Amino acid sequence: MQEAPIKDILIANTSAALRPFIAMMDFVSATNCWCGGVLEYWTPEFELYLQCASCGCKSVRFRPTDESLGRFYSSAYWYEYQQVHKCPTVDERFEGDMLDRIPHYMNWLMGLYPPPCKVIEIGCGNGRLLFELKQAGYDCTGVEMDERLAALVTKKTGVPVHHGSFPASNDPVYDLIVIIDVLEHAPGQIDFVRNVSSRLSSTGKVLVHCPVLDTLEASVQFRYMFNPLSHLWIHNSASFNNLWLEAGLTAIKAGELFNMPVYAISRQ
Repeated sequence: MQEAPIKDILIANTSAALRPFIAMMDFVSATNCWCGGVLEYWTPEFELYLQCASCGCKSVRFRPTDESLGRFYSSAYWYEYQQVHKCPTVDERFEGDMLDRIPHYMNWLMGLYPPPCKVIEIGCGNGRLLFELKQAGYDCTGVEMDERLAALVTKKTGVPVHHGSFPASNDPVYDLIVIIDVLEHAPGQIDFVRNVSSRLSSTGKVLVHCPVLDTLEASVQFRYMFNPLSHLWIHNSASFNNLWLEAGLTAIKAGELFNMPVYAISRQ
């Protein structure tokens, strides 16, 4: 496992509760943004994040290795890590999400592409959205990094949820692709959006909800979004739009939820 100084810097700038997760992961220093721009010092308010000199996107200063991320999301994220952040359990979220988010997502998705059609959610978590979409007549599939959670959601909802970070290469195309609280976790941003584009039908739509912050004031207000172990990227509006253009897709703001924009994305 990797030793100081990177882990010492991470420990000095994070809470004690995160130390066990830092210990189980390896990191490398980040030098370039997803767009190829040089990452520069940003502000003392956020010592563990850098800013791209070209597009303004924020990147973690130290990126977990792919192997570390695989271990993290396949074992710790939905259990120990969520408990540290005082988040509801998976079962609690399955019920609670119906109170504050699922109806909103359903309205947006029904407007973008009504059933019947094929839909996949990347990083489907507790699976409640897929369960509701299935009841509404959609042909649903999910993908989840945690193998235990994927099996649990499949059993609970009747929706096939595959273990992994993205659908298998032989998967069909989809009319709706749902990406909620996932984009900021993906280390390879361009690869991610190009993979999305490759699975999208010619008339398909993508619904994306993720942190997008345009000012330092907004970043300070939503400081909790800056989690250096899991939120590897924090976009601004311009960098978000430019990222999807790399995959031949156009993003349009469809609404807002929890003070963060929700985007409808389609082919140009």
